[in-house]
Amino acid sequence: RPVEDHVALAKALSALGQSRLSSNLNQLAKGVNTGTLPVHPDIEAEISAACKDIAVIRSELLRALGKTGGSA
Repeated sequence: RPVEDHVALAKALSALGQSRLSSNLNQLAKGVNTGTLPVHPDIEAEISAACKDIAVIRSELLRALGKTGGSA
């Protein structure tokens, strides 16, 4: 299935690439693993919700690119 809006897809990928999302997630994981980020139930819920949102974004981007499942 061809991409319907190449400009929108390019903008979304550019914004995602320029964001510090992966770096911020890595810092959160490091903080949890080293014990410098106390993980209370509300923090855990927020991180879990963010992970689900990222999974949805990934799925939608892959769908827009005509990819299904597997690694990106």
